[in-house]
Amino acid sequence: MSKCRLEYYAVLLIICANIHLTVFSQEISDNASCMECHGVQDQTAEIAGRKTSIFVDIEKFNATIHQDLSCIDCHSDISEFPHTEKLEKVDCSECHDEVIEDLAVSVHPSNSEEAPGCSDCHGHAHNILSSDDPDSIANHKNNLTICSKCHDNNDMQNETNIPDSAVKTYSNTVHGKANLLNEESKAASCVDCHGYHKILHSENPESLVHPSMVEKTCAKCHQEISEIYEKSVHGKTVKKGLDDAATCTSCHGEHNILSTDDTASKLSHKRVSYLCGKCHFDLTIMDKYGLSSASQETLFKGSVHAEEVVKGNPDAPTCINCHGYHDTLALSDPASPSNFMHVPETCGQCHKTEKEQYLQSVHGVSAMQGHKDAPVCTDCHGEHSILRHTDERSPVSMLNLSENTCGRCHTSIVINDKYGISDTKVANYFDSYHGLALQHKSREVADCASCHGYHLILNSSNPNSTVSKERLVETCGKCHPGVGENVLAAPIHSDVTMRSKAIAAWVPRIYLFLIVVVIGGMLLHNGIIFWGKIKEKFHREKKLLSYTRFTRFEVLLHILLTVSFIMLAISGFALTSPKSWWVTLLSYVYFTEPLRGLIHRISGIVLTGTSILYAIYMVAAKRGRSEFMAFLPKWEELSHAWNFILFHLGKRSEPPKFDRYDYMEKMEFWALVWGVIIMVVTGLILWFPITSFHYLPKWAIDIAELIHYYEAVLATLAIVVWHLFFVMFHPDQYPMSMTWLTGKMTEEELQHHHPKEYERLMASKNKTDENP
Repeated sequence: MSKCRLEYYAVLLIICANIHLTVFSQEISDNASCMECHGVQDQTAEIAGRKTSIFVDIEKFNATIHQDLSCIDCHSDISEFPHTEKLEKVDCSECHDEVIEDLAVSVHPSNSEEAPGCSDCHGHAHNILSSDDPDSIANHKNNLTICSKCHDNNDMQNETNIPDSAVKTYSNTVHGKANLLNEESKAASCVDCHGYHKILHSENPESLVHPSMVEKTCAKCHQEISEIYEKSVHGKTVKKGLDDAATCTSCHGEHNILSTDDTASKLSHKRVSYLCGKCHFDLTIMDKYGLSSASQETLFKGSVHAEEVVKGNPDAPTCINCHGYHDTLALSDPASPSNFMHVPETCGQCHKTEKEQYLQSVHGVSAMQGHKDAPVCTDCHGEHSILRHTDERSPVSMLNLSENTCGRCHTSIVINDKYGISDTKVANYFDSYHGLALQHKSREVADCASCHGYHLILNSSNPNSTVSKERLVETCGKCHPGVGENVLAAPIHSDVTMRSKAIAAWVPRIYLFLIVVVIGGMLLHNGIIFWGKIKEKFHREKKLLSYTRFTRFEVLLHILLTVSFIMLAISGFALTSPKSWWVTLLSYVYFTEPLRGLIHRISGIVLTGTSILYAIYMVAAKRGRSEFMAFLPKWEELSHAWNFILFHLGKRSEPPKFDRYDYMEKMEFWALVWGVIIMVVTGLILWFPITSFHYLPKWAIDIAELIHYYEAVLATLAIVVWHLFFVMFHPDQYPMSMTWLTGKMTEEELQHHHPKEYERLMASKNKTDENP
């Protein structure tokens, strides 16, 4: 074909095309115009490089929520047909502007390519049904399926850090199972909790799942529970805007809400105490709200209730049985099941018999009258750490009941005066055989409950009381079979000295008189004999040849040291043992606390001064220096000690030869030096605590107090056991060595106890005699 002919046909085609466009291009009046092309089932077009069907089923479209709209209402860039191949994306905001505004701030922003578009959740644009339509993919029953497309997609989770367990976990929850098993179920689905278009991050205060909003979200289904929760301590705290208060999800979970019968539920019988403990064992939270129950979870774990829970006892109480479920109230709230007035009723849910008995008792009647001094269940058994009565740690165990539980109230001056109760009952009980045996941990004697009962404690004037005249023989007969009615005449933990007309009142008076006269006479008698023996020994040794052991100055220092130490011991231990019998006797001679303190301080000054003076003497005086050298320990004294023991065991024929001071005297001397330093330093710290606080931490002062006490115990025992034995009770010295008073030691004693010193003195004397 020639070139001219080709050009001719090309021009002709252009002319025909223009004629066609002019003739056939027209405005779109209704959807029928669009259906001429899009109503053809096999009609396709290339979109985004892919061959795609552009068929629209007009019958299905007419059944959608958009049935009243024309095609160009959505495809607004089409005004006539045929239209251009490249069309703009449909903008739903032209009709749904509020939805687009919500999406703009949601976690699914409309301007994000990764976020789901309208059709992802509502279905194909031409097949969008009302969410009330069961066939709609946005219908309630299909929520999980739609959300799962992204939230159960591993790739999507990795890109967005979405929890990968949310969908799977929800499917097994009470909500998920209800929706999966029943298409008509209205149980909460994804959109019910998170919202529809304005889905916000849980940390956003406007989010429906933010802690401050959760209760309102759950209230859409659980309105009655919500009203109860709002009045609870948790609900009130949430209203204050405090984000660490317990909300619905804190206890029930978020996507993992299970039935309380499910053992995996956080609110299951075995796990609920751990759940409550998450907050109530957190010191930060407890301190923030001024609560002192941070250790209660730990206490509960060791209780008999927790023990039964672990065993699988379904009736064993947990936190919610005593404090309530959604209506947890402050203990001070009169409506709280843990309030003072409701404790018996709360415990009585399980312990019905005990509750009935308690309410009839003197304690129960008084408590129900509003007297908070009256004990309720928790006052005797404890609150969270309730132990079996057979457990020695329990406050109602036999070893603790009388002194720590019953005695806590019945020794109270305030309570006894308020209710006209004798304040000597407990003390007199512990002075009785029963009380004394109990203090020795006897488990067979009667304690308070043995006679008065446990829960049904009645006034002794009540005929039904176990300690009434009508029943006392029966009560005592439980331990003492055959006891007669004479038991009624005997005083029962009463102060018999108050019975002025009874013979029993004179028994202690007579015996006290006899003790003073007889024992006092014995002491006087033996004291005279002891004094006579001392004088006899003194005069006998005075006639014997003797050597100067100590100078008068040294004797004086020793006497001052002895007297001050004895006074320090008496006045010091009187403070730490105020109820001791010997302290009580001293109180009769006006040994009061001010006098005790004064004597202790004066004695401390004398001991310190004497020690300092002796130290100066041992440095400045020639004799003092020789004494110091004589006190220095030597290696050979180790063998002296061993051989001395062997001698007294009969293993050696002769004892070792000691010099001026033997190993026993040297031990005493250096123990004295060490003890005086310790006692003086710690004593000054305790004497001047305010000054001490300027230079020392509190713990150092506490340590000083402990050291002062235990060093005093050690020193006193050492003096009694060691020193007094060698100077008084040793057979060679009895009744007492005279050296500490006279400073003299007989030649025989010196030769026997200190042979080396004796030999040295004899050698020196012979030398003097040879060279007069």
